[in-house]
Parts: sequence; structure tokens; C-alpha cells
Amino acid sequence: MISSQNLVSDVKDIFLGINRDSMAGLPIVNARLDVETIGFTEFEGRVVGVIITPWMMSLAIFPGEGDDWTDKKVGQKQSFNFPSRPYDFKANEIDGLGIYFSYALYSPMEEFEHQDHVIACATAFMETLMMEIDEADDVLDEERLEKFLAGEDMQSIKQNECAAANPVVDGEITLRDKMPESIDRRSLLRGSLCNKSKIA
Repeated sequence: MISSQNLVSDVKDIFLGINRDSMAGLPIVNARLDVETIGFTEFEGRVVGVIITPWMMSLAIFPGEGDDWTDKKVGQKQSFNFPSRPYDFKANEIDGLGIYFSYALYSPMEEFEHQDHVIACATAFMETLMMEIDEADDVLDEERLEKFLAGEDMQSIKQNECAAANPVVDGEITLRDKMPESIDRRSLLRGSLCNKSKIA
């Protein structure tokens, strides 16, 4: 298996080339963003990490020593388990990388105002990906994942779900009112904490 350090360099160089040679000037490209690799690490014998480009952000997983993915077809789905939950990936093939699986996080990328913004989002996702969740109620289902990636922290998401299930009746205080305020990740993910480095 290629080490995560070597793979990071290869992935970044290949996607820089794609950005330069194939994507430059296309409407889907956010010119404020650059190619970056975030959180690449070895997990259960495979390398996994987030690939950031000006047109998409995806979670990628690359084959380990015991994997033979030569028979995989582009677009073929396969589920991989992580501490947070299982994710359904699709097979991709790129010259220089071969077959790997990816899970789309964002595309297009126009809502990201600058590089620090997208790096913060990718870093937060990788932290959550590797976070063990003991209670079934805490599992990141598709709807919760979408809200999380949009900038809501998990406690706020569950507070809102609780409030929706237990509305205020005649001034009654709901569980949401009783719960302590959580640190809101929205400011971080939306870039307001990084406005000094905003790219015009």
C-alpha cells in the first residue's frame, strides 16, 4: 500500500494538473479556491482523506495491499464502514491514481468564499468521520449530514429536532429551552472567523 504521505503528494499533483489542463475557465470552477488534500490517514489498511478542488469536495478511499479493485466499474457503488457510520461510495478512475472510491460532499463549490472556509469544513468532516458514536440516535443519517455540512453543529441539529417534536404549548418550556447553548460551528464553516484572509 502506498503511504498516506506519498499518496497525498500524488493526489494533489494530479488534481492540480486536472485543474490547470481541463477545468480552467469552466463555470463550475470557483476561482477563489485551490486544490488541497485534508486529513489523509490510514484506516483499516486503506488511505482515506478529503480532496478539495475548485469544483468539488469529496471523501476518497484508496485500495490497501489486500484490495484488488481492477474489476471495479466507474460509478459502481460500495459501502465502507467508519467509526461514525457507513458511507456509500462510488468508484472513480483517474490516470495516475487508478481505481479509488469517492463520496461526494460538495459540488459545485460556489458557496465557499475562501480557502480557509473550505479547509475548515473538510477538517470538521474528517473529525466527525472518525468519531465513534455509541447511541443510535446520534448516527449521522443523510439529512443530518447535509445539515452538518451546511454548518450546523450536531447538538443544535438535535435541539431543533427535539423542538419540532415538542413544541411550546401555552408557554411551556421545551427541552430545547432547558439545554445549554452549544458552540456553534456555523461561524467557522461559513468563514466568518476567517474573514481576514478572505480572497476577493
